[in-house]
Amino acid sequence: MSTKSSPRKNFTTGVSLEPEVVRSLDELAARSGLNRSWVLNTIVREYLRLAQEHAATTFPTREAIIKL
Repeated sequence: MSTKSSPRKNFTTGVSLEPEVVRSLDELAARSGLNRSWVLNTIVREYLRLAQEHAATTFPTREAIIKL
């Protein structure tokens, strides 16, 4: 019996999140029944997909990132 390893390698990182972001992330994770890492990865992937659709290549300010 052979097992296939996942082609995707996960990385553990340390990031600082604002308290309200952690609360919202925990709420989303609890409502979805998924873990916080999965929710955060999904949000970032979807944001990058939207950025590509809008041909956004640079985000010079916080406001420009949010406007996308």
